Amino acid sequence: MLSYLKRFLFNPINPSIICLYRIIFGCFMLYQVIVYYKMDYTYQFMAGPQVLFPYNGLEFIIPVQIEILKVIHFILLISTIFIIVGYRYRLASLVFFLGFTYFYLVDVTLYNNHFYLISLISLALIFINADVKYSIKSKKFISQNIRIPAWNQHILIFLISLPYFFGAIAKLSDNWLKTDLPLLIFENVKDTILNGLIPDDLFLILIKYGAIIYDFSIVFLLLNKKTRKIGVILLLIFNLTNGNILFDDIGLFPLLMIFSTILFFDSENINNYIIKLLPSKNQYKNLNKLEIKLLKRKEKNNLLEQKNHNNLNRISWNNNEKITTLFLTLFFLFHLLFPLRHFLLTNNPEWTGLGSHFSWRMKMQSKEITNFNVYAINRNTNYRVNIDVRSYLSKNQIKHIADDPRNLIYLAKYFYPLIEKNYRFRDWKVIIELEVKFNGFKSQNYISPSADLVRLDTNPFSNKNWILPLKKI
Repeated sequence: MLSYLKRFLFNPINPSIICLYRIIFGCFMLYQVIVYYKMDYTYQFMAGPQVLFPYNGLEFIIPVQIEILKVIHFILLISTIFIIVGYRYRLASLVFFLGFTYFYLVDVTLYNNHFYLISLISLALIFINADVKYSIKSKKFISQNIRIPAWNQHILIFLISLPYFFGAIAKLSDNWLKTDLPLLIFENVKDTILNGLIPDDLFLILIKYGAIIYDFSIVFLLLNKKTRKIGVILLLIFNLTNGNILFDDIGLFPLLMIFSTILFFDSENINNYIIKLLPSKNQYKNLNKLEIKLLKRKEKNNLLEQKNHNNLNRISWNNNEKITTLFLTLFFLFHLLFPLRHFLLTNNPEWTGLGSHFSWRMKMQSKEITNFNVYAINRNTNYRVNIDVRSYLSKNQIKHIADDPRNLIYLAKYFYPLIEKNYRFRDWKVIIELEVKFNGFKSQNYISPSADLVRLDTNPFSNKNWILPLKKI
């Protein structure tokens, strides 16, 4: 068992795929940062809104001055270029990870599973050897037979697999199987080319059950050499359908997932293919024929010695391998267990919002707000004040405020000092009337309209009676 684990994690592999993926990922992130610039992300979503909704436990993350935010944005742009060319790649990956993650942790309504995956990939890139080829640094190496530990590729495969695996688990819940959510998604394909190719009833079945089968099987299809071509075809169909027909709010994520399939291929084969594309003389530029012949023989012998050494000592662990294995084990366990924390908090994470973030529960809810009113009532005089809540919130915040009802507690506590400042009375309570249509059910109250939100706690383990149960009608 230990010998298998060591081979799995530390067998020397060709770094071509990892290095090529660094370039691919960097290009996608460069595009993403430019898109942020065009939409003026730092003002529209961070510095502009009057009220922000923090993540529970991360209330200390707040936006800095707009000028500093724009500098951070520019540094993010530079970091993506450094990642692409492989210049000070680890530092650039660290900078990008911190900056990009900060950009969406400022406000919980900005959360997106795609952003979370990007953060995790950029975090992993800090620690793997993705710059030993196709980079400025690689000019220091004459040899084309550099090898890196296998875990460098496995950790990226693991991260890419998480959305599929937990997406399948999420779809086994009643919110997918016993609501009209698949039907609501199907409505998006009306008047498209698919209507003429696939009967409506069959297409609805494909959305409902095909998505589950796909999410559960796609990683295994890609890992198996015999079924990899089938997996690639299915992945292309799935992501292109999602990005171009079913959804209009997932940006570049489908294309990123398509290009990420390169991680499932054999790196040695990719390396050989790239070599064939390049002029052979460029591999050993500045060397004569005898030097090239000697170098190739030395590289071949080094590879054989490395493989033999690995086979003879596969049970023997050095300190670096032990520490690496420990951290990888903790990393894998955390990301396998943390998305399941909702079982400790609620039986319906989409409705209550508890445990739904950072859990890969993608496209599992549709909450359409049908009524949204905020009132402040003085406890001593019963004087009532209507608050025009929409003048305080951005369109994105209004769209996503009901994703987690604890946002309403933060909203109430934001209004409380403003009410005390503008009126001579003290001791107010803030109540919110919020009605939503959830996954096709009839409009219903989301929270108790009499709950004094100012006195409630955002702790996920606190009393949640103020969140009304879902009526499946």
